[in-house]
Amino acid sequence: MSHSGTATVSRAAHAEIALLRLDSDSPRVTDLRAAVLKLRLAPGQTRYSGQAATTLPRADADPNRTPFAVTRAGDAVGFGIIDRVGNLGELTDDPARATLLRAFYIDAHWQHRGIGRAACRALAPFVHDLAPEATDIVLTVNEGNSVALRAYTAAGFMATGRRYLGGDAGPQLVLRKPITLTSPSS
Repeated sequence: MSHSGTATVSRAAHAEIALLRLDSDSPRVTDLRAAVLKLRLAPGQTRYSGQAATTLPRADADPNRTPFAVTRAGDAVGFGIIDRVGNLGELTDDPARATLLRAFYIDAHWQHRGIGRAACRALAPFVHDLAPEATDIVLTVNEGNSVALRAYTAAGFMATGRRYLGGDAGPQLVLRKPITLTSPSS
């Protein structure tokens, strides 16, 4: 993670994937904010995460939430929010040491290309920069959203054995991923 609020993951299979914070007034952030508002989900997926047009203003209004764009070769292809408070008390035994990934999605055109998994792999350094005290990233995924469940588990998220029943779209599984940072080899 650089001090500019960017985390990147490079993969030979596709261009560089980066997570970029959307909570500053720079011209680049202004452009990315406009771009994430144009992202679209595949039919039926909106009920699982919502669209940035709704969730971005909520993040802007809450100092505990940090919205971000997922970019591929500099273009916005996804969106998400890191929440440092949320309903973590219902999802984990140690809410003070966890963050919540919410409203995360990849544009329908870019799904099924490994971008979601790559973005999830970039979360650890990104979250560490936002919340250095955090040891876990927690999320909920609707039990009927098998595509997202496969993507999250492929990216290292593990089922906790908990279910969250407070969502609008039905029962959700609680997943967690430990924040582990790799250091360069000497």
